[in-house]
Amino acid sequence: MPITIAVIEGHPIFLAHFTEIIKSDSDFLLVGTAVDGRQGRQLIQDVNADIYLLDLALPDMSGLDLLSEITSLRPQANTMIISLFDDELNILSAIERGAAGYLLKSIEPSAFISALHDLHAGASPLSPVVAKKLLHVVRRHGAEKQSHPVSSRRSTDSVSEMLTERESQVLRELALGLAFREIAEKLAISCHTVAQHVRNIYRKLGVSSRGRAVYEATKMGILQE
Repeated sequence: MPITIAVIEGHPIFLAHFTEIIKSDSDFLLVGTAVDGRQGRQLIQDVNADIYLLDLALPDMSGLDLLSEITSLRPQANTMIISLFDDELNILSAIERGAAGYLLKSIEPSAFISALHDLHAGASPLSPVVAKKLLHVVRRHGAEKQSHPVSSRRSTDSVSEMLTERESQVLRELALGLAFREIAEKLAISCHTVAQHVRNIYRKLGVSSRGRAVYEATKMGILQE
């Protein structure tokens, strides 16, 4: 069965660009498009897609509001943000509301196709700039933790008890934006084993996406170093 994709994109040029790329790959099936928040809301209600591609800068509303609706109405779907925005506020807001990936619109077509496949396989693709911004947040949060060593130590100790050493390694690679196959190669384990570790990490942290796992682990102190 093809991977079904719905696109909510406010700019007609980008909408045409991304839909053309999707149609070029036989593994994907475009099942609907929308050019604003109103159409997007109707699309979410009418179409149960595997993947929703979502622009944050819609002409009549913020894509973040639609993201919350997708998470609520289509919990089994994966939502990928496709945006021009690379600021920390939009990135973290999207992650908090359930985005499974975050790509910048400047992405090359081949990388875009790979990201869609990775997303459907369970990864959470991030553009390099986005991953770097997340790491900056992690480091800044770690510096803040350093100013409160007692509370930081307690937080880190509690997380250490929660995650195994291997799960912590996998989580750090996830924070760098690596795909499952890249993590498998780097840690010399199979993709299946990586996927199992990721499932365990999500379960223990109470999350359902890479971005949320990184966000929660950062707050808890595990990624401060």
